Amino acid sequence: MSAAQQAANPLDDLVRLVTNTRYEDLPPQAVERAKAFLLDTLGVGIAGNRAPFQADVVQAAQGWGSGAEASVLGSAVRLPAPSAALVNGYRIHSQEFDCVFEPGVIIPMGPLVAAMLAHVERKIARGQSVSGRTLILALVVGVEISCTLGLAAKSGMKFFRPGVTGGFSALAALCILDGVDSDFVRRGFGIVYSQISGSMQAHEEGSSMLAMQIGFNARAALTAFDLAGAGMSGPLRILDGRFGYFPVFESEGDMPAAWAQIAQPWKITRLSHKPYPSGRVTHGMAHAMLLLRGELKADDISRVQVGMPPLGFRLVGRPIKADMTPNYARLCVPYVASAALIRGALGLEDFLPAAVGAGDVFALASRFETSQFDYPDPNAFYPQRLRVETRDGRVFEREVPYAPGHPEMPLSDAENLAKFRACLAFAACDSTGAPARTVEQTVAALETVDSLATLTTAIARLHP
Repeated sequence: MSAAQQAANPLDDLVRLVTNTRYEDLPPQAVERAKAFLLDTLGVGIAGNRAPFQADVVQAAQGWGSGAEASVLGSAVRLPAPSAALVNGYRIHSQEFDCVFEPGVIIPMGPLVAAMLAHVERKIARGQSVSGRTLILALVVGVEISCTLGLAAKSGMKFFRPGVTGGFSALAALCILDGVDSDFVRRGFGIVYSQISGSMQAHEEGSSMLAMQIGFNARAALTAFDLAGAGMSGPLRILDGRFGYFPVFESEGDMPAAWAQIAQPWKITRLSHKPYPSGRVTHGMAHAMLLLRGELKADDISRVQVGMPPLGFRLVGRPIKADMTPNYARLCVPYVASAALIRGALGLEDFLPAAVGAGDVFALASRFETSQFDYPDPNAFYPQRLRVETRDGRVFEREVPYAPGHPEMPLSDAENLAKFRACLAFAACDSTGAPARTVEQTVAALETVDSLATLTTAIARLHP
């Protein structure tokens, strides 16, 4: 046996986290945040029924095989569980409205919730029950895994980190839902590693494949879980091996430092809500411009300068374009900040094609200049700097340390609930009807629920 084979395998730490953590280990704040972000994710996934290409994605998935194991969020369509996971992963991230773990650049809930919902529904169809406590535990541990992997990364992103880490986290959550042993979990991780995918090129171009990469990895987790259940094995040194995750996907990582922070605190308590349906790095400038509305108007402005750390600039510092797609606009800070100032708010409607092409927003966004400044953390979104110059010589300067929705500036429970209802209204669902209220009430009391059948039935009924 070689020295590398004899060395401790860092994967074992993740396996132990999955198999040894119990609901009773979770502090009340982790439980409450899990419920809040579950409701948030369901809402943005349902709003995804108006995402670009969503009908085409469903049509393609229907051609991959028949079956009615799991529902598609915001629709009456039912699909085999892996296909439902793919479609729902796409829908959850398609509006850029799902939550973020900023320190690791992770968008954790899409792959998790998409895979878990599909698996829970098929378990219920087979006469098996899943409790609310088990779902909460699976969510918290799943988030911990993807965010820890992101926190360990010490290089700029080449691959789409939220997607590739999401395959690991979703596999872990599925294992918790079924209470499998360590050998199963280890094999499952190896199988999912053999499938994880997604590059940053889709982000670079504002392509719909960005959201689809969330779906791909949700489906990969279900596929890996099923193959592990069939007895298949996978590679073992998937994190630190010569062709493991960190050497291949991240180039550079500090696993011991990140591993030492597992559950210190639980990462789900450090997620950021998204108050606006756009790239998280745009939110600071959007908020700053909203605060300036009482002091200046778009026509007053001659020049706007935005400075960001290198990652922030790379993600959203792109210029305005005359032929922008909604996906591109969500990741364009000149558009997002200009729309906020001119319209006084930012909602899902502001990223429909007609809104993205509005001439007044384009005119102001054309006066933006974005740049980067040196910053030691390669994964930093903030701080950001804003300078606005007016035609009459006034200057407004703002330092933006973080954006609304950050753990230091959280959304209230009322704001979270209002966002959920706004998502349902955008999706043409009845946001005040019995299914919506059942979802809200069941999620709010999730730790007391013995079977999730009531919740999944209500979710499936939330469609136009």
